[in-house]
Amino acid sequence: MKFQTVSTDKRELKIDWEKVNIYASRYKPGTPFDVEIVRRQKKKSDPMRKFYFGAVLPPFMKELGYEPDDELQFHMMLKITYFKGTHDIHQDERGIWKNIPSVFSNESELDVPVKKEFVEWVIRKAAHYGVYIDDPE
Repeated sequence: MKFQTVSTDKRELKIDWEKVNIYASRYKPGTPFDVEIVRRQKKKSDPMRKFYFGAVLPPFMKELGYEPDDELQFHMMLKITYFKGTHDIHQDERGIWKNIPSVFSNESELDVPVKKEFVEWVIRKAAHYGVYIDDPE
């Protein structure tokens, strides 16, 4: 379980113990846990990710009638369509897509040129539907 909190004026953490105890109640009594408190670090912004999620996806989704809340689902379907021929992407017996590569997360194993090709492909796909997206430069 991960959660975020802030310190009070008295330099104490505000912790929702009810939430923590509900989580812990799923386990047998006496189950050991490791608890770690780490100061939050600022995340480095990826300009390509910012451009993709800020300037590419919203107008493309709007043109096709998607709601803003459908952003991750829309992004997932674009990744499946783009990478299906080059990666071992398949559906399991329950219909859940497996082995979809991560494009913008810290765990992504894709090289920057591959990410750039993906974004350019999405821009071309949007243009196919009449959506013009300005160049980030």
